[in-house]
Formats: sequence, C-alpha cells, structure tokens
Amino acid sequence: MHRSTYSIVIATLLVAAKAVAQSAPEMGQIAGTVRDPDQAAISGSQVILTNQQSKAKTTATTDGQGVYMFPSIPPGAYTVEANAAGFQSSVSPGLSVAAGQRVNFDFVLMIAATRESVSVSAGTVENAYRVDKVAVAGPLGTTAIVNLPYTVNVLSRQLIDDTQSRNFKEAAKYLPLISFQEMQGPEVLRPETRGFQGSNMQNDLKDGMGIAVTTPSAMEEYEQVEVVNGLGGPMYGPANPSGMFNFVTKRPTNEPFREFELDYEGRTVATAHADVGGRFGPHQMFGYRVNGVLADGTGYVSDSQLRRQLGAIALDARLSSNTVMEINFSYYNLFQHGYPGWFSYTPSLTLSKNILLPADAPDPTREGYGQSFSGVNLTSKIGELRFKHTFNSHWQFVAGGLDQLADRNITTAVNSLIDNKGNYKTYFANTFQPTLAPRFHVYSNLGYLMGKYTTGKIAHDVVIGTGGYDFATYNPVLPTSLTGTPFAQTAFCTSYTSPSAVCQANVSNPLVFVAPPTGFPSYTKVGLYISSTIHQQGINVADTITISSHWLLRLAANQAWTWTNNYTDSGATNDVRLPGKGNYVFQGISPAASLLFKPMSNMTVYGTFASSLQAPDLATGGSNINQPLPPYRSKEGEVGYKLNVRRLTFTTAMFRVERPFALLNTSNNLFQIVGDQVNYGVEGMLSGRILPSLMVTGGLSVLDPKLTDTGIAATNHKQFVGIPNYKSNILTEYRLPKLTGVFFNFDWQHVGRRPSDDVNSTWTPQYNTFDFGLRYSTKLIGKITTWRITVNNITNVHYWSTLGPGSITGQSTGSYLGHLGEPRLVTASMRFNL
Repeated sequence: MHRSTYSIVIATLLVAAKAVAQSAPEMGQIAGTVRDPDQAAISGSQVILTNQQSKAKTTATTDGQGVYMFPSIPPGAYTVEANAAGFQSSVSPGLSVAAGQRVNFDFVLMIAATRESVSVSAGTVENAYRVDKVAVAGPLGTTAIVNLPYTVNVLSRQLIDDTQSRNFKEAAKYLPLISFQEMQGPEVLRPETRGFQGSNMQNDLKDGMGIAVTTPSAMEEYEQVEVVNGLGGPMYGPANPSGMFNFVTKRPTNEPFREFELDYEGRTVATAHADVGGRFGPHQMFGYRVNGVLADGTGYVSDSQLRRQLGAIALDARLSSNTVMEINFSYYNLFQHGYPGWFSYTPSLTLSKNILLPADAPDPTREGYGQSFSGVNLTSKIGELRFKHTFNSHWQFVAGGLDQLADRNITTAVNSLIDNKGNYKTYFANTFQPTLAPRFHVYSNLGYLMGKYTTGKIAHDVVIGTGGYDFATYNPVLPTSLTGTPFAQTAFCTSYTSPSAVCQANVSNPLVFVAPPTGFPSYTKVGLYISSTIHQQGINVADTITISSHWLLRLAANQAWTWTNNYTDSGATNDVRLPGKGNYVFQGISPAASLLFKPMSNMTVYGTFASSLQAPDLATGGSNINQPLPPYRSKEGEVGYKLNVRRLTFTTAMFRVERPFALLNTSNNLFQIVGDQVNYGVEGMLSGRILPSLMVTGGLSVLDPKLTDTGIAATNHKQFVGIPNYKSNILTEYRLPKLTGVFFNFDWQHVGRRPSDDVNSTWTPQYNTFDFGLRYSTKLIGKITTWRITVNNITNVHYWSTLGPGSITGQSTGSYLGHLGEPRLVTASMRFNL
C-alpha cells in the first residue's frame, strides 16, 4: 500500500461521510462545564440560555461532571449564564452559533464572598485532575472513558502545571500504571505499560498521528497526555504490547488568553514561558495558540548546562459553520551537557564472570559521572495539518497528516564498568554504540469517521478509518574500521599529553576528564544515509453495540500492511547505498472483543480479549544474521471495573499479557523466536476529591513479569530485568480553608526492587521519593497571579531510575544500562494571567 492508496482510503471515507451528511439536521449546540476555583465540577448548577434576538430562555442543569448542554438550537446569537448556590453568577459574552456548529463555553464560578466572576475557555480539565474523555482524533471515537473496556488514563494540563513537570519523565510518575525505559538520558525514553518496553514510534502519537518518541518533548506544548494500557494493535495497528501514548497539542481558545511564567530550578536554570491564544477575523473565523519557552543555566551538577528552546503554534480556520482546518508547527531544541551519563555493565551466565551494576546508586550531583563536554543536543520539528468536519451531534470526521524531522546529536558519557569493584572507563555514547541513529524522519496520517446510529432497538457507536506512517532511520556512513576519527572507541582521560594519563575512574571516586584531542564525533564529516524505512498502514473498525441499558459489546479490528527496506553503507562503498538482507513484508489482522455490564450509568464491569501483531526483529546473530524473523503476535486477557461518582473516578483491572521473544538458539545456530514473556498483573487508579478541600490522584501496579522457554535453565521463569513487582504513586492536594488561594500538595512514589540481570542474581533495592509543593493564587494589579514552589525528592534518595535489559529477550537496548535518578530539586515559578 503506497501513499496513493492512503488517498483512496481517505477519499472513500469522505464519500461515506458526505452520504451521512445529506440527512443531517441544520441545528447547532452550546455545551461546556461549570467548575469552582479548584477546578472541581459543580453538579446541579443552573445554566440559562438566552436567545439574543427573541430573548427566549432555555434552562439546563449540569450533571455529575459539571457538564451542561443545549443539544439542538437554531443558528443565532446567544448568551449563557451559570448559577450555583454559594457562588457568584457568571454570564458569557455573546456566542454565535452557525448551522451544525458546536460552541463550547466553560465557566469557573468564584465563591460568592469574593464577589468576583471569571469565565474561561482555555483548557478542558474537569474536576481538577480528572479527565472523562479523550481527544476526538482516533479509534477511541467519542466514547466516554468510563464506557471503554480498557484501562485509559490522562495526564491533564492542570496536573502538569501544578507539579511543574517540564518533560514526560517528570510527569509520568503521577500515572504509576505507566513506566518508561531511558534510552539516552531523561529526555529520550520509551514509554511503556504492563512491563513491556515500547518502540521508537509504534506506541506513540501526537494528535492521533505517529511520532518518534525517542526525541525531546516539552510538556509546555501539550494540553494532555492520553494513555491506553496494554495491547493497542486492534485499534492502532501493529505495535509492542506496551500501550499507546497520545500527546494532545494545546488548541486555540475562544476567548483571549494571555499567560506568562518565570521559573527557576537547579543551580541557575531560569525559564521563561509564554502561552497566548484567542480568535480574530470575521465572525471569529481564525484561532491561534502560541507557546514559547526559553531556558538556560547550570543544572544540579556543577559545570553542567541545560538549555531548552520551544516555539509552538497552533492555528485553526473555520472554513464553514461545521468544518475546521488545523495547522500545528513546533520546534524544540534541548541541549543538556554535564549531567550524569549511563552506566553499562555485562552480566554473564557464569556468575564468576559477572560484571554487575552496584545495587546502591551513587550521588548524581557529583562531577565526573558525566562530562561538561558531553551530553545531548536534540532537535525535533513537527508540522501537522488536520481537517475536522461535524455533520451533526452524532457524526464527525477527521483527517490529517504529520511530518517530523528529529536530529539526535548524542555524545553522552557512557561509564562502562570493567569489574565488580566499581572501576569503569568512559566513552562517547555514539562511539560506544556506533549505530545509534542520529536522525529520524516520520510521515504519518489518519482519517476517521465517527458516528452513532440505531438498528431497531440496538444502538451503535462506530469508528471506521485508517492510520499509518513511514519511519526512516538514518545512520552515519562509517569508516571501514572504527579505529579512525571521529568514531574511535577511545576512553576519556584526565590528560592526553602524558603516558601516565588516568583513563579509568571508580564509582566512589569519579574523575573529571578532558575532551579528546580528536574532538567530538561529527556526522557532518562522514555523511548520513537512510539505513531503514518502515512503512505501515492499516484500516481500523470499531463498534460499541448497546444491546440494552445494562449490556454492551465492543468489537474492534485492524487490518494492517507493514513492510521495510534495510540498507548498508560504509566508506568503502563510496557512499553507494546497497540493499540489505533485512527486507520484509507482512500483513494481518489484530482483533479485540469486549463485553461490558453497566449496573448503573456511571459504573462498568468489563472483560476484554485482544490479539495484536508486532513488526518482526532482524536476527542479531547466528547463521541467519540480518534476516527478518516472523512477525510477533501478542495476546492479552483483561477484566476491569470502572466507577464515576460526583467527585471521584476509580478504575481497576487484572490482566495477562503474553509476548514472544527471540534469542540465539545454540543447538542450530539460528536467531529465532523461542519463548514468551508472560506478565500477570493488577492495576488500579483513584482520582478526584475525597473532601471539598482535599484532592487525591494515585494508583498501584502489581506485576509478575516472567520469561518462559528461554532454552537456558539459569534464566527460565526468571523475572524480567528492570521491572519492579510493585510500583505506586499518590499525589494529594489540600486547600487551606482559612487562607483563600493557598494549596499544599504532597507526592509519595514507591518503586519495588528490580533484578539487574537475567538470572536474577542481584537486585537494586526498593526506593521511595517524596515531593512537596506550595501554590498561592491571588490578584495582583487586577490580574490573577500564581506562585508555586516544588521540592522533589525531599530526602535526596539516590536510586537507579531505569535499568535497560540485555539481548536475551528480543527487546535489547544494545547492552545492559543503568540510569541515575534525579536528586533533590527545587523549582519555583510565578505565573501571570493577563
């Protein structure tokens, strides 16, 4: 399937959409939420709709999530007014509703004693950190999260702001059901769920379209991050069984929005962030949202540097009363030098030859674990174009394309342990792993038609569409050997002018090295070539069938086509690209079926079974080296329970996931699929308000990740490297009743012990981190101003953030790696809402 085929599929969807539209009523809608200053939903609030021409009034009442709706109103000019006991009334400005258009307007009602009212339309968070729906841009359709037979959680904009999270690693701990594998430091990682490592891009989306995730990402750009745990293949296409992560871009606001923030962290890192949005033009036709970030200074290690530069703009144009075109572009550059590097180690099945990671992590603030001249310089540029069309209150259509170019200059220090006494030698990352990709280029697309209809007494909520990508990986054109610059595997030294120069350090006594005289590895000197291109395109179909008020059936399937082209190149070929042996083509179906029982409208009990394809690996050894393996097929069974009450959301699930893995079979000298990683687990999340002044969001993940049929007695039925049996996090926020606008938050993260080798001979100890924050909001010169201060890791615990598995599982990172967690870190900020 080529790009022309993509166009045919999307054109077919457009024709089907037009047929649906022919009978659509030409009515409009006004909807929104009503919340208090703490972002808690106000249920039972009276909302009055007034027609500005006829002065006719219509009344609605907010539901348990604070949502109100006037679902079918004639085109015209309106105002809405929200009233609730104990709060000051608030009236919207004039709202213009066109035929078939849905207009959103959200209220924040101030406590009556303050005699103030504020209406806003920036953000979509309901009831503090709870979010009840995902963004409309993919196979989940418009179904509420409580009615989805999967574990779905959302990191909201407000949670990201209140915890002052600047990257995904910092924000991820607030959803303890997810984790990540650091690849090249804290800004380059692969997210995961249920104990399965994700890939470079199969498991990650931006606004519903595939992106390479092992690139930098600034949380200031996003409205929320949506996570679907477990197998995503039946909805999104072939992927690792590690969940799906969708990063949702901030959208233009209906009303003028001006927000400016100044931050301070680490030693001297200062950050300025501006977030501006609004609408302009005839009938407010055009919308914009601009986010800019500039940060620079010394991090928590002496002689380090952290620099962040973000420029992101989101535009939209209302082409008609029911059609919107969206254009997004973002540029993000991260420069981070002098921070701790990785520690690599080489376990052995012969215990006497083991070189293992120290169980106790060293102090990450000490100079020497990283070097001031080494680190990462990462740039990601992403452009998007999307069209959205709303036919009526039941049918919607969205189509789009994305282009991402990511450059990864990775010269991080890799501290390679050479014995069990803590001695190590340090290398550049891209000489230690010379195939580390310096560039990714992604083209991805989507096209979905979402709607509701009935057949007799049975209701259907359907999604049909397509999604796919082209993912190109670039490699340097290597010299015929690695002995010459710039890829020489030479350890760092304290001097290069003396024969007695020290080129070895110890974990207990790190050394500050000097830059090699050969300079930094530079791909511009040798050139880049496309080493592989993965093409994937699929057709997705899902139908949630309402059999009765209590019983629902959801069926989903993806038919996908995947093919790849691999190439080799070196200095000896005079830069002539040669076809490699690793080309493959496969296609197949990934299905899922779920049965849901709803004792009440706000409660769901469900069971789901799914089977998902995953692209194959290439053999890394044996007589079939560089040959493609058969596609992997993972299977998952899950039962779960969800409950939404006025101020709380509770979800829990039990699951079993089985994924094949490959290794070198010494009996026949073939690299082949030999066994399975089988993960059993239980997970649960609770989010909402326990008391009017006390908000809680937290969860627990319990896992039993085991390898079966490894062919090696010492590793069979052993726990997977780096995955804890227990992981939990609980974040609480308390509003002081006597001090208006003052909030305290407290976070406790617990991570259980983790095996550091395949035979489980050593384990890193469990650890706990505690964070504390204070927030105060008031009016300054008539403008809402918020001060925040956060202290993360108050007790300054030293721990290994992630452990990278070796090659036994088919999920190799290239070597066993350990990454240091962050020390105590103080962040302070001041935000103005103008």
